Amino acid sequence: MPLINVRGVTLEYFHKGPESSTPFVLVHGAGSSARIWDSVQIDLSDSGHESYAISLRGAGGSDHTSHSSDYHPSNYALDVLAVLAELDIDRCVLVGHSLGTIVASYILRDAPEIVDKLIQIAGPAVEKTATQSSMNKRTRAGYGEALSPEALAHWENQHLGLSSEVRQQLRSDIDNNPSERILGQARPWSDITDVPMGLQVSALVVLGDADDVVPPEEPLSYFLQLPASLRHLHVFSGVGHYPNAQVPDRLASVMRRFVSNN
Repeated sequence: MPLINVRGVTLEYFHKGPESSTPFVLVHGAGSSARIWDSVQIDLSDSGHESYAISLRGAGGSDHTSHSSDYHPSNYALDVLAVLAELDIDRCVLVGHSLGTIVASYILRDAPEIVDKLIQIAGPAVEKTATQSSMNKRTRAGYGEALSPEALAHWENQHLGLSSEVRQQLRSDIDNNPSERILGQARPWSDITDVPMGLQVSALVVLGDADDVVPPEEPLSYFLQLPASLRHLHVFSGVGHYPNAQVPDRLASVMRRFVSNN
């Protein structure tokens, strides 16, 4: 597990695959860590693609910091950009999952030149009138609260595409989230509402129609904001919020096909 020092923190990242001029850069969601990308990274590597999965501050083996504002998606974006600069990556296929799609939007706002193509998976809407997504006691186990055996079983069933060892490590990462992280990630996510309309690279939006964390209409709404000539959509039938852990082989195939054809 490599570590890298940027912006006063040490962040963990996972690197797989042969060197490429435009690697995949994988950004995880609100309660998760970079380990959620393990099976996707293995599949991409086996097909000759390089990828980096970065654990955001507070996640996995990355440093925890003390202020909730440190965990705002705009600050995560600055961390990711600093990691890419340190690794001499100046172009990438940027992939966000769940809250990672918001981080990707801030990266696009701050450094659009680094994004060669964009993949957004199961992302929440930037503006939302409801007070919460459809998370209930069962689904919240994926966000740092192991509330009941039922909740954990539901989470396990959506992460069976990961090895048992990685799944156990990821579960530990989730349960060890600092409370400041949960607070700091919350809305409002300001100054990115115009990012989708201004996109200038090909973008793929991916969702599962059985998502019970982020309602499917939210990533669909985002898709419809993208320029029609640049947008692409893939919907997994019967798949929930975590296609990177539930059907990672199928997701990696969709990602490879998108990059090859656009």
